[in-house]
Amino acid sequence: MPGAVRALDLLEALAAEPDGLSPAELSSVVSGARSTLYTLINTLRERDYIVQDDSRGRYRIGPATWGLVPDQTDMTAALVEAFEQLHDGGPPPETMALVTRAGDGFPVLAENPADHVVRSVYPPGSAHLPAGAAATVLRAGGGSDADHLREVRTEGYASRSTSDVVEIAAPVCADGRQPIAALMIGIPRHRAEDTTIPDFVSLIRSDAARLSHRLGARVYNPYGQATSQPLGPRRLLDESEVSELLEGEWGIQLACVREDGTPHLVPLWYEWDGSSLWVTATPGASWKGYVSSNDMVSLTLDEPWPPLRRVFVRGRAVPVEDGDVPGGLLGLRQRLAHRYLGSSDVDPEEGWRAYRIDPFHIHGVEGLGNSVPGQERAG
Repeated sequence: MPGAVRALDLLEALAAEPDGLSPAELSSVVSGARSTLYTLINTLRERDYIVQDDSRGRYRIGPATWGLVPDQTDMTAALVEAFEQLHDGGPPPETMALVTRAGDGFPVLAENPADHVVRSVYPPGSAHLPAGAAATVLRAGGGSDADHLREVRTEGYASRSTSDVVEIAAPVCADGRQPIAALMIGIPRHRAEDTTIPDFVSLIRSDAARLSHRLGARVYNPYGQATSQPLGPRRLLDESEVSELLEGEWGIQLACVREDGTPHLVPLWYEWDGSSLWVTATPGASWKGYVSSNDMVSLTLDEPWPPLRRVFVRGRAVPVEDGDVPGGLLGLRQRLAHRYLGSSDVDPEEGWRAYRIDPFHIHGVEGLGNSVPGQERAG
């Protein structure tokens, strides 16, 4: 089958050249008539097995090729779709890229370019550098004892700085713990000021958490790490810091009491309206029955990296009828689906219920420990 042989020759040639090959270079490494070669190229490009930088650019391996790795096809498609929805309201502040691992390589699956004349460029199908931020994030998932990889697992992100660009990357974890991809942002050096880097770190970690939620993670705790680094003294978060965490892309843990007196803990998605938290219960959720007998609940929300900020809430779980839910129960479910999954499509199944958590005590803490003696405040 000469056609199949030529297709394999073409893909193997591109896989061996991370920077891609021009049409002329492909003609020199793949035998046969040029017209037949271009027909093959166009077929593979239409199906995303190869990509081209522009109308006259170099060809590279495309995302569909990486998706052929066993058991990864569906996840690769879900990754790219979730990434494309991440900033569907407009371009990101700087170019973002989605990078995965395939063998010893780190291919770029997708790119979302910034709206700048001068910007970082990560063509889909290109190979990310093994020393880059995204590759470091993915290698850190292997449990290496290298100091810089331990630091990545503790901090939840990696950075790389050259004379041209500052890269920041964070892990995307479909199960909330093990990275299957890295979300990376590239900031041209002339726009990478020391005062703005923390904002980009916050953005990339938050967006990586959003992607993880959209892939099915109920919590986001990359690498399942527990920090061993020295931390600053415990302090109480002020009201604006508590609100920032509650408005972030995290999930919460709700604790209630079973009828036999033992605790029951469940991860939930939520919406914060500035004074109460809104959650929904599935038709078969057991915690609905527990709070009907005892409506006192506790909630926790935490970041999985230093400085270890956490919010603790104590309150009452109040069942709310459909007509009293802002936007209705369906509207709340759609907003939660969009917040965590990037899509407002929800299951039409009957039996869902809305609850409003009315806090009577809220406090946030930074550092180790659950509270700062004498500094807690009532909500």
